[in-house]
Amino acid sequence: MTAVYLTIDTEYSAGLAARLGVHARQEVFDRSIACRTRHGEVGIFHQMDVMDAHGIKGVFFVDPMPAMVWGIEAIAAVVEPVLERGHDVQLHLHPEWLEIADEANPLRGLTGRNMHDFTEAEQVELLEIAREYLMLAGAPAPTAFRAGNYGADDATLRALAQVGIRYDSSHAPGITRSDCRISLEPDDQQVVRHEGATEVPIGSLRSFRGQRHAQITALSHWEMAAALRYCVDNGVAMLNIVSHSFELMSRDRKRANSIVRGRFARFCETVARTAGARSATFAERPPRIGDETGASTMPHSELRSAARVAEQVLSNTLYGAS
Repeated sequence: MTAVYLTIDTEYSAGLAARLGVHARQEVFDRSIACRTRHGEVGIFHQMDVMDAHGIKGVFFVDPMPAMVWGIEAIAAVVEPVLERGHDVQLHLHPEWLEIADEANPLRGLTGRNMHDFTEAEQVELLEIAREYLMLAGAPAPTAFRAGNYGADDATLRALAQVGIRYDSSHAPGITRSDCRISLEPDDQQVVRHEGATEVPIGSLRSFRGQRHAQITALSHWEMAAALRYCVDNGVAMLNIVSHSFELMSRDRKRANSIVRGRFARFCETVARTAGARSATFAERPPRIGDETGASTMPHSELRSAARVAEQVLSNTLYGAS
């Protein structure tokens, strides 16, 4: 069976909080977690509705750093409904919240955009703080981590090993200008031990200029369905796909993006209907060393890629560039 990891980076937007002010917690929640629009919600509650309808379990990488500003209850409002519906909660971390926290910054005023902006010792401290916040919000001890902006480095992996978090999923081989600084190559597509942690690369497939990462906004449903079929037919162990809590919204976070919303729903249906595939989580089916994580060896289809580009142009025209 090909295990499909549908991972949702779940985060209050630090950018929105900085622009709107720290008093605007509810609005930031509405526009980046629940993603409420006049045509209904398209955030994590909608995503869980779709997944639940098809018997799919998601992995929600939850960023608990806003607890520095809004308290643990702000994180519990995210963690509790995810756990109640039987999905997996793991750890995400955007260091940008350190600057917003101001005097509540636990790192003595240090700030940075990415994990790799900090020393290994500082990253250990960040991870310990974030894990504590996440668990105080009701989550089990996390076993997996993804850095905000994919901005990890080798020191992050060593820090994860020190705090007892086994898996990292920040290596994005299909993003040519990623903020990730982990010393792995684009060809490193398998689950591998690296710097004391188990790295679970984000899936990818071939496109016009090399690899394209497996993200709901980055691929068409046609490409994702073809990748899944290829993985099943060729015995690929897993397909590791990324989305975000706000990914089904327009760029300005005010409207639903009907194209991406439909793509998400169709892919969940495809996973449910594809014999030989099943959804999986880090808690229920831990990745294994040597697992391939995507369809990087699938022959490139210029027709599928061209159709995706056309669809992206339409989506960006209607809803803003993603």
